[in-house]
Amino acid sequence: MPDLYYDGKSAIPVPGNLISKETGLVFESSASTPKTFHFSYKQIQSLEKLGNEYRLELKSQNEEESDPILTFESKDKAEQIKKNRSKTFGDGFGGLISRFLQLPNLYQILIAGILAFGIGYLLFTKLDRLYIFVPESADKSLGNLIGERFEANYSECKNRKLRYSIEKITRTILPKKRKDQYSIHVLRSADINAFALPGGKIYILSGLIQESKTPEEIAAILAHEISHVDERHGIRQLIRLLGISIVIKLAIGLGFDDIGSLETITEIVNTLTILRYSREFEEEADTNAFEILKKSGVGVKGFIDFFEREEAKLVSDKKPQSKKNTKKEEKDWDPAKILDWFSTHPDNQTRIQKAKEFSKGIRTRKREIQIENWETIRESCSESI
Repeated sequence: MPDLYYDGKSAIPVPGNLISKETGLVFESSASTPKTFHFSYKQIQSLEKLGNEYRLELKSQNEEESDPILTFESKDKAEQIKKNRSKTFGDGFGGLISRFLQLPNLYQILIAGILAFGIGYLLFTKLDRLYIFVPESADKSLGNLIGERFEANYSECKNRKLRYSIEKITRTILPKKRKDQYSIHVLRSADINAFALPGGKIYILSGLIQESKTPEEIAAILAHEISHVDERHGIRQLIRLLGISIVIKLAIGLGFDDIGSLETITEIVNTLTILRYSREFEEEADTNAFEILKKSGVGVKGFIDFFEREEAKLVSDKKPQSKKNTKKEEKDWDPAKILDWFSTHPDNQTRIQKAKEFSKGIRTRKREIQIENWETIRESCSESI
């Protein structure tokens, strides 16, 4: 069967022979008065096999005419067309660009839109993986900058018994060599919260300690915040916000004081307050906290008890909690903002359910943290004292 050429003008095809040359396609009709038609490889829109024949769609050089179509049965001819077309466009990135430019404008816009969305998504969700190129000293520098400003607006609790109790809880859930990696502070505040800064500074507000019923509940909160530090969520969140430029500057050793795009320490801190830890980071911190509690023998019961109680309170009392500070806030600095950013977590019900599912796999006997008079000690740093 001869090759067929549909010129887009007539429904009756022209029989003949299609030849693939390096310079282009040539179709020679088999009529009594032969005609020759020439096509460039740039005109090819698609080449596909339909049944026993191949269908080659070309783009008309005249926009007012319909696109021509060629059909043939030879597999060798199809392979030769593909080979010569690849030579024309190239097989690499340049070839892809050339093919893209040959597409109709609507397809170009659609593909460009999809690529732009994909690149934007990857930059925001995966860019933080570049944190491996940032030295851990950058985490400590950032944590110190934020910590200094935050501590200036809260008074730290110095109660000896409470400090000893917190140290004992920390020793229980962490190996001795790891305990020294974190600096844990108790701040006077009625807020029920805790948060971790990059580099190892962890703050527990006295309102949260008062809210706890057992040392195991504080252990669960600490394990979660420790996980934020271990996974470097703070510096990763900063990378997501400021982009690859911050990675380059920190990777080559520029400290935060030398970053030209951030004029002052206040601007650094205010920039961080724009974003909260993502749900991904919070869930990762919970998962890692469960492992810490499991390895220590404490288990996740304290985690479950604390959040079940908080969930019950939220259901019964929809009034928002007040945010009070012991010192007058500066006009350009609101500690509540940084508190919200570093301590926004998934909803309680989801966290409770995941903790319960995790606890099913714990077969060892639960280890209690023995602290006498916890009920009294937990009240020792209330905001009113």
